[in-house]
Amino acid sequence: MHRIVTSVCLAVLALAGCGGSSGGDRLPDVAVEPLAGGQPVSLSDIDGPAVVNLWATWCVPCLTEIPDFETVHESRGSDVRFVGINIGEDAAQAAAFVEDVGATYDQYLDHDGSVAVGLEASTMPFTVVIDRDGDIVDRHLGAMSQGELEDAIDRAVES
Repeated sequence: MHRIVTSVCLAVLALAGCGGSSGGDRLPDVAVEPLAGGQPVSLSDIDGPAVVNLWATWCVPCLTEIPDFETVHESRGSDVRFVGINIGEDAAQAAAFVEDVGATYDQYLDHDGSVAVGLEASTMPFTVVIDRDGDIVDRHLGAMSQGELEDAIDRAVES
């Protein structure tokens, strides 16, 4: 009985978007502004494999997660693109946060939350991993550990 309840609970969590594969979904065609300045780019133009992480300065789990993402970026950044997207804040506030947490990978601004809506992200942090074909192979609601991130990247690179 315990095994059945556990299986049902895991299935519900997967369907709710907490981790797991989404098979065939793609990044939305939403413009984001580079935090470093420049012309907006479409999120859908990001080539995979890639990790796309939505965050905000008020998000405590984001503060603890981003240094782990930076560690993985340092070791695997030549094989996988890392993209951070600040949701709904101004450039100065986001830039100060990025400097404080030490993130060196590409950072963008989503002023009106269009990315979060397009990805159906109900809270932050929210991370998607895309494979080399641009398909979302993993969605994760909440902070990801370094091991979870590594596993998601492995799945994206292998697909």
